[in-house]
Amino acid sequence: MLETSKDLLNLVIAFCILWFTVFLCWVIYYFAMILRKINEVMEKVTLTLDAVTDFFKKAKEKMDKTASSVSVLLELGKKIFNIVKEKQEEKKTSKRKVVK
Repeated sequence: MLETSKDLLNLVIAFCILWFTVFLCWVIYYFAMILRKINEVMEKVTLTLDAVTDFFKKAKEKMDKTASSVSVLLELGKKIFNIVKEKQEEKKTSKRKVVK
């Protein structure tokens, strides 16, 4: 089978190429797994950022609605205050007329 040293050299080179190929496949596999994990993490980060963005959008919408409601209530409060103030002034003027 092994007639010359060249045959032995070819056998050793073939064996080294085999192990190098196995090592290269192993490296490629783990590199692909690392990239897969990175992709999963990026998807989770994207979903989290989308959820945070949606939360702040909804909070802003609710604050806008609340602000418009509060402004309406403030206007209503001013009108009620003016009406009550007018009534009190009318009572004061009517009491003054009765006392005179």
